Amino acid sequence: MSDSDSSDLEKLALEPSMPLLALSEFYGGNQLPTWNMPSGEFLLRKSVSVAPMLLKIWQQNDAQDLLIKLGTRQMQCNRLRLMCHSKYASRALTGGRRELELPEDRVTWPGLERVCRWIRQPEALLERRHIMMLLAAAIFLEMDGLVNQIWYCLDLALQFHDDQAFVASQEALGLRSNLPYTGLDRSMLRRIECFFLTLVASVEFVQLPVDHICCLLGSERIAANSEKEVFFAAIRWLTHDWPTRAKHVLAIMPNIRLVLLPPDFLLALHEPTDEELLNVIIALPDFQQILSEACSDQTFLYSDDGTQSYSYLFDSFEMSLPVRRPFICHDLCSYHRQFSDEFIGDFSYKQFLSYLRVLQNERNSWKLLRSEQFPWR
Repeated sequence: MSDSDSSDLEKLALEPSMPLLALSEFYGGNQLPTWNMPSGEFLLRKSVSVAPMLLKIWQQNDAQDLLIKLGTRQMQCNRLRLMCHSKYASRALTGGRRELELPEDRVTWPGLERVCRWIRQPEALLERRHIMMLLAAAIFLEMDGLVNQIWYCLDLALQFHDDQAFVASQEALGLRSNLPYTGLDRSMLRRIECFFLTLVASVEFVQLPVDHICCLLGSERIAANSEKEVFFAAIRWLTHDWPTRAKHVLAIMPNIRLVLLPPDFLLALHEPTDEELLNVIIALPDFQQILSEACSDQTFLYSDDGTQSYSYLFDSFEMSLPVRRPFICHDLCSYHRQFSDEFIGDFSYKQFLSYLRVLQNERNSWKLLRSEQFPWR
């Protein structure tokens, strides 16, 4: 700025003095709006609902913000997802808690892993392996949707049978204290059919508890070439630990259809045989009593002449026809007959054990078997 400009500014008149007032301090009144006009016309709806926005943000940021402790192990999962599916978690995780400790005697680690995997899956698929452990965990966590889905799968008997049913039975047996449904382990055993003799050849069979043996041998679904194989299966279990298991003969033998054994073989059991393992059972007075009743019933059943007098006697003694097991014929067995009414000679307990050894060396050969149901005769 030049010296002449500076001098011109100095010659300008001074502004008249004015008080420094805010709009709200004007002497004529407050100049700011009083906001007392109707405001209804200014209420506008939000253009986007907050719920979809929250869901989108939650899906994009699916944080593993919950630490689950099971003994010395730990696992992380989404807290909100678990609370949505589990009534137990909803009660336990109040106040923003970020840790959940579960009891080891009620929940297994494989079960917990599958629970966390299930809540993450959009389609909620189930694995058949360890399904009983998953059921136990779901029951404890009060996950009704998952429990119902598991029951639906278990009810599909044709899809869940034989070897899978046996594994499920073993899991249920180990989880008896965790499953409020009694008998689930035994109900799975009743789904075994063509897998029966392969199971008999295993160490798992001789380790079964007596109630499982009774359930298995009493099942109408186990498949065999003859009732004699079922009888020999009972002998195998009893003689595996004879001093301890001798007391169970009375519990096990009623589950065998003794009247369906070959008549000559049934009569031969009254005396010692060449089979040493059979002789320890034959020597029991209780077994001889059961055997005598079976011989009488067999004589009566096979004397049916179709007359009315026979029907009258049959009804008077309240007898029932024995149910034959489903029939199978395995081409790897030397003594198996091809048809249920075919007779190709008797077979011994040693021959039966030889066939079991064949099954031990032929992986999954039982899966090729097809069972057939025949009338009692």
